[in-house]
Amino acid sequence: MDGLLAGIDLGTTRVKVVVATQDGQVVARLVDDIPTATGPAGEMEQDPSAWWQSLRTCLLGFDRSQDIVTIGLTGQMQDVVPTVGARPLRRAMLYSDVRAREQFDRLRQLLPTWEQLTANQQDVSSVPAKLGWLAQHEPRTLQNAQHVLLGSPGYVMLRMTGRSVLDPVTASTTGLLDVGARSWSAEVLQACGVAPAQLPELADVAVGELSEAAARDLGLRAGIPVVHAMGDAGAATDGLVGSQPGQAYINLGTTGWVAGVVDALPGAPSGTHQLVMPGWASTLRIGAVLSAGATAEWARHSFFEEFSFEDLDAVLADRVGSLDNRPLCLPGLGGERTPVRDDALRGTFVGITRRSDPGDLYLAALTGVAMGLRHAADDLGWRQERILVAGGGATSRVWRQILADIFEAAVVTGELTDPGAWSAIRAAARAVDGSVPLPLGESLQQSDVVEPGLASRFYEDQIEAHRALYDAVAPICRDLF
Repeated sequence: MDGLLAGIDLGTTRVKVVVATQDGQVVARLVDDIPTATGPAGEMEQDPSAWWQSLRTCLLGFDRSQDIVTIGLTGQMQDVVPTVGARPLRRAMLYSDVRAREQFDRLRQLLPTWEQLTANQQDVSSVPAKLGWLAQHEPRTLQNAQHVLLGSPGYVMLRMTGRSVLDPVTASTTGLLDVGARSWSAEVLQACGVAPAQLPELADVAVGELSEAAARDLGLRAGIPVVHAMGDAGAATDGLVGSQPGQAYINLGTTGWVAGVVDALPGAPSGTHQLVMPGWASTLRIGAVLSAGATAEWARHSFFEEFSFEDLDAVLADRVGSLDNRPLCLPGLGGERTPVRDDALRGTFVGITRRSDPGDLYLAALTGVAMGLRHAADDLGWRQERILVAGGGATSRVWRQILADIFEAAVVTGELTDPGAWSAIRAAARAVDGSVPLPLGESLQQSDVVEPGLASRFYEDQIEAHRALYDAVAPICRDLF
């Protein structure tokens, strides 16, 4: 089939649309921002209509929209979106919403095998806690909901095609999936007050047809296939290194993570995330450091406000290998996921001396993130001689050098733009039996490689001490926060 493929990534801060030919040539990148409403109790909400409006802005700004023959959807996971038809009953509660502490504590008492059922540790951000909050504070919303959707792609899929569906990667993040039974957990649903019929149909990859009404609104052709692909973590992995077991990678975004697919189903719950891949034969394992780019930006703003992120690379390049006055830093600004999952944990500097200056503190923040990622990789049993690094933080050569030294591996980056949307294009290509573009990491035309330096031999003892800091600081943080 001739024509263009559109990959749509409905992210937390913006909608990104990548349009490509069927041989993988990008012809357009379109972006529109999404507003977020926050509250003092940890509320994080977005209007699903804003997702649609941002998508509409992107597509109507593309002068060849009538040439698009297939759409692939990915985006944020673990949201709660109650609707009647495609009409939202309230703003979506985002994955990062942590208001439901009381409900989470109650569910932990009611569901002693919750983590074993779901193969993942659960926390206050879990979907059942949010549903429990709705049941207590907005019972009519939950009672009247025809659909309880669990991510932004699910809402757009419903509005485009009338289908309520969900992929197993996203389902694994919700705290509602009984992994052993490969279905929604009746026990968890009963505890949080949701009927099975309200939840999406589980499907490895779901395809629907774009309705006449949606096509008119978006400036597209009616009847073209719309593919609900994997949620954003799975899509980012597929877009960078593919979906088959093998190479892992590092992402340095606002949140940082190491991730890779393994040839096994999830095991016992641990500090890492275990997400079932389509086909139910492999698992995406993720070790997430909750504040990565966010920690770097905090340190830049606090110690070098007059410099840009790029300028600091030049200013501090000749100091990256000097550890003498650099303290250890725990990077969590508001809780942590890996190597420990603790909502109360906060950022910490240990070992500041009279000689430590703002440059040492800034580099310590970058090093703390890199060490957190190393702990995650160690927990996953993952070591590689070459590591692909993506995300906004990967533009910093200083940070890549720190990673290379701490991981004792060559760090590789390059043109790795919009991997989630690229994965959605790959899913769209499969839907029309077209040629599937390679993952971005396999098709790099030019790459930037940083090899480990002399500092790598001095890090090993520090890494062990850094890991012990989490356990030492955690009780103090719990008392304070």
